[in-house]
Amino acid sequence: MRAGALLLLLFCLVVVTQGAEILQNPEFDGCDVDGKPTSWTGSLASLLFSTYTFLFTNIPPGDKCFDYLYSNPGLNTVSQTITIPTTGNYDFSALVACFVNNPLVTCGYTLTIDGQDIPLTGATNVPGADPSIFLPVTALGITLPAGTYDLVFTSVYVAEDSTSVYIASASLMPAGGGSGDPHMVGFQGQVFDYIGEAGQVINLVTDPELQVNALLNLQKIGENAFMPGPVMMEMAFVTRGHTVVINAGGYQKEETAFVTVDGVSLPVGQSFLDGILSVTFTAVNTNSQLLGLTGNDHIVAQADVKLEGLYEFRVFMIENGKDNLHHTKWVTNFPRRFLDFNASLVDLDRRPHGVLGRTAA
Repeated sequence: MRAGALLLLLFCLVVVTQGAEILQNPEFDGCDVDGKPTSWTGSLASLLFSTYTFLFTNIPPGDKCFDYLYSNPGLNTVSQTITIPTTGNYDFSALVACFVNNPLVTCGYTLTIDGQDIPLTGATNVPGADPSIFLPVTALGITLPAGTYDLVFTSVYVAEDSTSVYIASASLMPAGGGSGDPHMVGFQGQVFDYIGEAGQVINLVTDPELQVNALLNLQKIGENAFMPGPVMMEMAFVTRGHTVVINAGGYQKEETAFVTVDGVSLPVGQSFLDGILSVTFTAVNTNSQLLGLTGNDHIVAQADVKLEGLYEFRVFMIENGKDNLHHTKWVTNFPRRFLDFNASLVDLDRRPHGVLGRTAA
């Protein structure tokens, strides 16, 4: 398999079904206006946008109201009991505003799920302003087994009488990605299969800052025998200045997975960083289900490709064919290697193209 082949674009049929938002009332529509329940518990009082638009410079379009979390210093929370239907990886995002006439005052936010702290990006030292600006806070790739949980979103700020904190929306959605032959999850939780053929290259994302392609091929199970259903064997990430190639490895036992940046091998345990692009190649030795993936496969490594503020991809290198206990002894003549991946859209305003990219609209 040649990396150059990944610059080709082929198209094939996909069948899409809409994925489900995990949170109830993610847009806070209704709030407690007209007596409608919010589905959120906590210190909420609703304010109509039509009355308070002068407070904000970028009110999210389409929302009927936002929630005024508190105007007293200290910890304030909103919470929900959530149900995760299937084990997987999920992305949390919220739009928050810190309204204060003292620019030295900042707001902060925390997220817990069943008491476990979930690190948030953009959650500390959110600047106060007058007029205020809604800003995103996110937690990407949260692995959650199927079950019921308590989700708590907490806001805190430095004591200041005139400070108020607002939340316009909150969302918990399945992370985008692809697995197997391949089964896809869109950026808005859409579920679909890509019906491809061996040797095809599919365009996953096309964006002015990033193009992502994947090469499909078959898993070999005999000298002249292959498993039906093409899987992703190789992925290429093309940015304005660099090309990153992630290869699952070949049909021979010694042809192990690898990562290259601009044609130069990236050693396991090492990272590449240039501007907003970062690439990290990490050894892993675990079952795919423990990382929230479907199937029952053995993961030997992962590569994280991030464009800061735009996209985050985690690519899993899967290698089946060794003993289930220690994964040290080959029990098949040919390794069954392929790639699965998770993908998160960090900039929610982007509208990329491609099989995965178009699901952002």
